Amino acid sequence: MVKKLKKQYETPSEAYDEDRIEQEKELMDKYGLRNKREVYKAESELRGLRRQARKAVAADDDKQIQPLLDRAHNLGLIRENGSIENVLSLKSQEILERRIQTAVERKGYAETVNEARQLIVHGHIYINDQQVTVPGYLLTQEEERNLELNMPEQEDEEEEQQEAEETSEGENQEENEETEE
Repeated sequence: MVKKLKKQYETPSEAYDEDRIEQEKELMDKYGLRNKREVYKAESELRGLRRQARKAVAADDDKQIQPLLDRAHNLGLIRENGSIENVLSLKSQEILERRIQTAVERKGYAETVNEARQLIVHGHIYINDQQVTVPGYLLTQEEERNLELNMPEQEDEEEEQQEAEETSEGENQEENEETEE
């Protein structure tokens, strides 16, 4: 049986809200997002976490609260001794901060978030020796420590260029010798 796919985000109910559109543009510029869909996904992720937190508080069930706190801590959204109130007070910017695209830029592998996105999409970023090509991937704290940049050696390209120049020089010398005779 095929699993039915569902939308990973929900669009705003009001199509034109000038303040919301301005905030989304600022987020897109700051975090290097390509389209509003990425903002909506972050907001949906946050909405899901907060919904779970509200249900756990309403049920007053520690069995529901602790896994939620552990998940939020593993994602780096709250501190280890954080409370459910910390989860309820999260903002979408905090979710966007946990994206691999932002982490690559913060670690200094890229000068801008757009350059970080390019490095990720081109397959130069690895986590635990696993290539990651999705800029919206949410990093856990453990994965963030194991984030690596693996660029191909540029020396090889330089050597190939030098060899190509040498062979073309050799051919030019042979042609010059033939024309002299």
